Amino acid sequence: MEIFAIGNELLVGQVQDTNTHWLIRQSTAIGARVRRAVILRDEYDEIADALESALKRRPRLILTTGGLGPTDDDLTMRALSRALNLDLVEDPAALEMVRKRYEYIASIRPNFSAELNEARRKMALLPRGGTPISNPNGAAPGVVLEVNGTTTIVSLPGVPSEMKEIYNGSLQPILARTIGAGGYIERTLVLDRGDESRIAELLQDVQARHHAVYIKSRGQMLEDGIHLTIVLSAGSSDLTAMRTEVSHTEADLVSGLSHLEYSIKRIVES
Repeated sequence: MEIFAIGNELLVGQVQDTNTHWLIRQSTAIGARVRRAVILRDEYDEIADALESALKRRPRLILTTGGLGPTDDDLTMRALSRALNLDLVEDPAALEMVRKRYEYIASIRPNFSAELNEARRKMALLPRGGTPISNPNGAAPGVVLEVNGTTTIVSLPGVPSEMKEIYNGSLQPILARTIGAGGYIERTLVLDRGDESRIAELLQDVQARHHAVYIKSRGQMLEDGIHLTIVLSAGSSDLTAMRTEVSHTEADLVSGLSHLEYSIKRIVES
């Protein structure tokens, strides 16, 4: 799985990219493995080049956020059109979604026109074969594209509330099909003292014996001071096997730590 966050505002620091972090957490929790997450400028060729490069890697799922709005610098659909060599066409279902949104806004806002001008109609331009996804909180529909039976591309709005509403709602059947039913375990071992350098070789050895579990150490400020923590994490569609492998990794790690005269203050699982 790969994620592309699109928008100049993210790269000049006007807006913090919380979407990518949220998508990674949500997708990992259901068993996805995110291999790449990138922030891109609102530049047509840059977006298209990044998508073409991703498609060569043939991930099962590509998620994009941003660039679906009515302005000239909203370029995601155009870039997708180039990357996939597909014509950009006005989609009737997408246009109806846009129309209904502006009619609703006109019904609650005085002196607001629901007219579908060129900028608004732009949000209904999809690469041929794309399927619009209703956006309950905004005007720009999301879009799903299937590529050669190997990759599903999902383009979501950049506004966090809109992106989350679509992800948690109408996107779920697509996620179930592309990611499957799975889960994620994160188990944190809090050690009695610090010094990552003393445990570096042990972590390397344990990781070599347990490839399915990601092992990461770091210093962390907890309520009783700074401690060295070791996080074991794994995601899989087989929850029983995943939990067993994490437990085996933990036992191997604890045995090695005891030989180094470390003790475990506590273990936290999420």
